[in-house]
Amino acid sequence: MAVLVHNQSADWTQELYEAAFDRVIPDRTNPPPGLIAHFGAPRDAGGWQVIDVWESEDAFRRFLDGTVVPAATELGAPPFDTVVVELHNSLIPAAP
Repeated sequence: MAVLVHNQSADWTQELYEAAFDRVIPDRTNPPPGLIAHFGAPRDAGGWQVIDVWESEDAFRRFLDGTVVPAATELGAPPFDTVVVELHNSLIPAAP
């Protein structure tokens, strides 16, 4: 079942997010297995947030534990909060 993943931290910045993103997905044409969509944006209250859609929570956890956490640790990044919920519905319009 597809899941919506919301990662956020008041201590992350756009620069830190971009550095981490460059490390974990250096080739934007070759996303990690199971990733359907990815969005990064500032939080209204400050900090940074990432919202992803994954094919499954297992696919997300493999990427998080095997790739994201090691890269964030190397960068000295602060921890972030993660919420995973089962996706109820989605709409991805076809390209024109």
